[in-house]
Amino acid sequence: MSSGWHVETLLEGTFYSSTCTLVTNARHRVVIDTGLSIQEDALAEALERRSLTPGDIDIVINTHLHVDHCGNNYLFPRAAVFASKAEWEWTHDFYAAIFGARAPEHVVPRFYPEIDAHGVKTRTIRNVARMARLFWHPERLGSEAQRRWLERSPLPDGLELLATPGHTPHHFSIVVHSPTPVIVAGDAVLAEDAAAKVKTMIPFSRAQFNETRQALLDRGQMIVPGHGPAFTPRFPPAATPPAGRTFQP
Repeated sequence: MSSGWHVETLLEGTFYSSTCTLVTNARHRVVIDTGLSIQEDALAEALERRSLTPGDIDIVINTHLHVDHCGNNYLFPRAAVFASKAEWEWTHDFYAAIFGARAPEHVVPRFYPEIDAHGVKTRTIRNVARMARLFWHPERLGSEAQRRWLERSPLPDGLELLATPGHTPHHFSIVVHSPTPVIVAGDAVLAEDAAAKVKTMIPFSRAQFNETRQALLDRGQMIVPGHGPAFTPRFPPAATPPAGRTFQP
């Protein structure tokens, strides 16, 4: 595996939007997760500070397709855009269902079967559906010609695909085999602090989310979480996380 990879944070994730990570070696410039659409200028400026333009990026990888992780894919016209095909279909089906329903609270349990256990109110679900219409624009995910499926298309040597389900059913993380390996975890690890207030979707499966998070922490490698600064796990690990605070697109 390549030891020439370098990992740096372009945009550090906040309580509402994702970390955007730049991964480079002598041949490739990769962006993992592209943030919320309102961060478009900030993302371009972060690249400019590194003497890069969006046209210099040849690969984009989405850990999953919540709107705060893929909202700026289209900025990278030359990049192959990697995502899970199963995640793509599940996400598109979800938005089609809630946009087509007069009462979205009736269709959401098909996609988030544990929603009743989280006590999410009908009013909240309807507000989420309205917000999703503002932020879910499939054209921002990149063109069909750019699309590559993680299940079928190999990543460059030194980038290891790791199935990390729970936050969504088809979530992936990326292990970067740099001299010091780094896990770009997406929302498989929301933040170092298990109790961090992150405004994100409830997990598809709380038990699976907790199991996946713990498995990543147990590797003892540096982690770039979806919504906070990079960290190296401390032992004993933090308490079982709440797996997200609110239900949002």
